[in-house]
Amino acid sequence: MNTQILQHSSTTNNLIRGGRKCLSLSVAAVLLGSSAAYAGSDSHSHNDEDANHTNAKHQTISFSGSGYLGYRSDSNVSVSELDTNSDVADGAVQSEAQLKVLVKPTAKWENVLSVSQANTNYQTLSEFDLGLTTLSVSTSYAFDFAKLGAHYYHASAELDGRDFLTYQQSGLSVGKLLGQRTYLRVSSDLIDKQFENTPEGAPIRDSEAAAVRSDLFYFFEGEDFFQIALKYQNENAQNNVFDYTGIGMDLAYTYPLAVFSKPLKLTVAYQLDVRDYASEQDGGIGREDDRHVVEMSADYAIHNNVDIKLSTQYGDFASSVDGANYQETIAELGINVHF
Repeated sequence: MNTQILQHSSTTNNLIRGGRKCLSLSVAAVLLGSSAAYAGSDSHSHNDEDANHTNAKHQTISFSGSGYLGYRSDSNVSVSELDTNSDVADGAVQSEAQLKVLVKPTAKWENVLSVSQANTNYQTLSEFDLGLTTLSVSTSYAFDFAKLGAHYYHASAELDGRDFLTYQQSGLSVGKLLGQRTYLRVSSDLIDKQFENTPEGAPIRDSEAAAVRSDLFYFFEGEDFFQIALKYQNENAQNNVFDYTGIGMDLAYTYPLAVFSKPLKLTVAYQLDVRDYASEQDGGIGREDDRHVVEMSADYAIHNNVDIKLSTQYGDFASSVDGANYQETIAELGINVHF
């Protein structure tokens, strides 16, 4: 799992005083956001393959699956969506299982159904333990002028065995191969977040959002490729203090090579998110956030069906609100078995 997720003064102080339970809620929110981001990234990777392998053998229906087990070390267990950071380091065991079904009635029409279950179990902060179930469905058709698609993601989280958060995202996309090496994809989405069993006194963070994203991929001769994404999101929360407009940019470079005759994929990525929250006149506090995340990862295929994954990331979350102003470093090592 790649991490990655999604999201004053007196409100922040109350959240921090809420203690570990409030932090548990924030962890779930970020993991749900990460799940959606991962699902979107997975969809992008399918488009990469379509762009690079247009002559691949057609199959009417196919199945694939994977199982992952890893260990994560976090220097500062924190979640930006709830404006809290624990200033405490902890480790967690990560596990995930996924099953995917690909149905292609024709060579140009593709349908994908994916179901996954992810679990996070912390060493010390056991109240952070989280179960996450994700369902994604997508369909696309490659017309002569472009590839058009529709997608839907549904994620539900259980915290300490209780229903906690439901995240839904639906949207449309269009992708087109420009020349021989460039692929452009543009998508628009509607997002809905519903929190359940929130602690007494905690602010309601249920929200709806509209988002637009464009991804440009450039493939080099050596099969390495570069990606740049521009994104925009407008989020309208039930509590006006959490309304915001956000713009951002993602950059990534992936370089495949062989080590001891085995494939190794190296990736370097950078993420920028700038958020402008509601002003005091609109019921907010005029808050501004600038978030920078740098990540490096390596995926080494020690067998046709077994990969070793190593990743590290550093995040600098700068904010005009003290509780949301912090730094975080995460490192993870795991093994992925797939078929």
